Order: sequence, then structure tokens, then C-alpha cells
Amino acid sequence: MKRQMGRELLADGTRAAGWPAWNDRSRSNAAGNGFEMIGATKLRFVGNVQGKGWVYAPADARPCAAPAGPAAVVAPAAPAAPGAPAQPANHTARAGPLFGANLSGAEASGGDAIRPSLEDWKGYIERHGFKLIRYPFKDDRMTPARIAELKVSVAYARSKGVPVILDNHTYRWDSVERFIQFWTAFARNFPDDGSVIIDPVNEPRGFNDSVLTNDWDQWLRDSNLIIAGLRANGIRHPILLEYPHWSATFRFDKKEGPKKACESAGCAIDRGGGLKDPLGLTFINGHRYFDKGSSGTNKECATSVSGFAEFAQQLRQRGLKGYITESAFASHYGMKASCVAVGAEAIAALRANSDVLLGITWWGGGRVWPESYIFKIDPPKAARFSASTSSYVERLTGR
Repeated sequence: MKRQMGRELLADGTRAAGWPAWNDRSRSNAAGNGFEMIGATKLRFVGNVQGKGWVYAPADARPCAAPAGPAAVVAPAAPAAPGAPAQPANHTARAGPLFGANLSGAEASGGDAIRPSLEDWKGYIERHGFKLIRYPFKDDRMTPARIAELKVSVAYARSKGVPVILDNHTYRWDSVERFIQFWTAFARNFPDDGSVIIDPVNEPRGFNDSVLTNDWDQWLRDSNLIIAGLRANGIRHPILLEYPHWSATFRFDKKEGPKKACESAGCAIDRGGGLKDPLGLTFINGHRYFDKGSSGTNKECATSVSGFAEFAQQLRQRGLKGYITESAFASHYGMKASCVAVGAEAIAALRANSDVLLGITWWGGGRVWPESYIFKIDPPKAARFSASTSSYVERLTGR
């Protein structure tokens, strides 16, 4: 509603005393049990409840229109025809971020024999309630048979309105030409309506440039060339751009002084003229674990503050939006006392900054992980289709 019922909101954030003028029965409808206000839904009279007075409820509430501008990932969809698949989520029109999970296996060391099956996808989306899936893979394993299998899983997720992030989990910063060649061919297998998002490379390293010696200069220059090349080849998928130093959210902006060389992605973007995407569909992709050093190797947390709010502000001041595609603070088997505070704060920060933090995919999903894995989302393998949803998963899905 435009105004909360009762008292008007003033410019300084306080509430005025008394009742606003629109609480007026003279504007009631013909039945005498409702009235309308500009900018608010129509209300119907519920009853005169002891201690509360007259009580009203929305009668014809409708979703708000999606904000205009190039930042929207998907335009508002027309109503689907009967039997048509659900439309992909409009990331910028949501009241909060998309809470999702990584579904590992196709990137596993030694082979992808335990890659996610369609039943695994269904478990995460239908049983657990995740609204965003990140699928890590290694590009050299994407044979025609693997692509065909993945297309089935992606089509299923799309039918449920769940976007999928395709993550080339190689850590390898290739030449611009190879990036463009691989992703042009690979992305064309999947819809470009916002239901599929491309993550060009996970936590890139191995930069090698004979002209520029600063990784950050090369990262920005190459990234803009890759974006331009993909768009020129007709690839319209949203792009989630990771950066050196493990794509750590707390390393995105190191606040380098004007006389110091860039040591962060934020600095490179500031000094190098920004990210250039003619579609406005390139987003920053950060990672964050909460153990000492943010290595993701210890189940004890070393902080009570996630840093998500600061990361959001660094994006906001540059007119950028982003996702967090790796983070974790517990497992199906429980949570350490040292992680309770930061887990709660992280989820609260995601909600409070959903204007720029559009989604998160928590790490540790997929049956590839052993029972001893510290961030394992799945229940024990024998009970993965029958075990009740853990309290940890309820937190990860924003419940």
C-alpha cells in the first residue's frame, strides 16, 4: 500500500499522529463495504473486532510493476498459456533476493560420474525449496551427451521458474578468443530469456599478459572484450563476472589511494572506465566464507559480520548489482555456536540489500560430497529423498 493504515509516514521517517484523511466511508463502493485510495489496493470490510476497531483486508491486490531500466534481468512476462512452463523469475522485481544452492558433481576431481541427476534437481527445487541453482562444471566434459542431459535439467528448472547459473569451474583465465568461442557455442544450447545465467570462470587465476603486468588491468580489459564479443555473437544471457583473489567479497574494493596501483576489482573498474555491456546484464559475482582467512576449510566461524552490507554498498556506489555464488556456515548435521550470529546476520544483510544483491547460491549441495564434508547440504545419502528438511536448509532458503 502507498501508506500504512493508521498514520502517515513523514519525510524524516516518523509517523504523524491521528488518522489520515483517506479513512473516509464517503468513498465506499455501492455495497457499502469497501473504499479505494490512490496508490493502494481496494479494501474490503472484515468486521468490527474487539480491541482493534474496524478491520479491513485487501480485496484486489495486484503485483507491483517491475522497475524500468536496463538493470532488469527479465522483462515482466505475459500470462502463460495453459500448460506452458512457469516463467523465469524477474530478479529485480522480487521483494527479496533469490536463495539458492550450488549443485556440485560435474566439476568433481577425477570425473563427473556423480554429477547431479534430474532427481537431484527436483529434490533441491521441489523438496528443499531453493529458488536459484548454480551448476559447476568443467568445460572439457561438456560433450554432446552431457549437454543434452544438462538441457533436460535446465528445462525442468525453467518450468519451475528457477533460474540456473552455469559455472565453468576451472579457475582458468583463458584468452579472450577462447572465452568467446566456448561460451558462444555453449550458451546457444540454452534459453536467453533470463532463465539461464553464465558464470564465465570460477575464481579466475593464471593471468598472463605480455603487455600489461597488473592482473586487475588485464581482468577489466579482457572482461569488457569478452562481454563485447559475446553480445556481438548474439549471446544475450546475463553474465556473472568473477575476479582474481578468489572473487572474495571483502576484496572487491580495497580502497587503494590515487598513487597506489590497483589491487582490487573495484579499483580497476573505477580507473578503467567501468564495465561495458550494451544490454546492462553483467553482474559482479562474489564469494564469502566465514572461517579464518575465508578459506572455506574450517567449520568454525571467525567473524560475526558477513560483510555483505559493505559489499552491497560498494556495488551500489558504482551503479552495479551482484550475486554471491559461494558461501556457507554449517551443514545438514548442525551448526557450530561460533557461526550462529554470522549466519543470521548474512541472511538479514541479503534481505536488507536486495536492491543490489540479487541472489545467493550456498555451497555444499549435491550427493558428491562425503558425509564428513563440513558444508554438506544433503542429508545422508541413503535418506536423501526421505529425510525431513533440516533447520540449516530452512535458513538457506530464507525461511
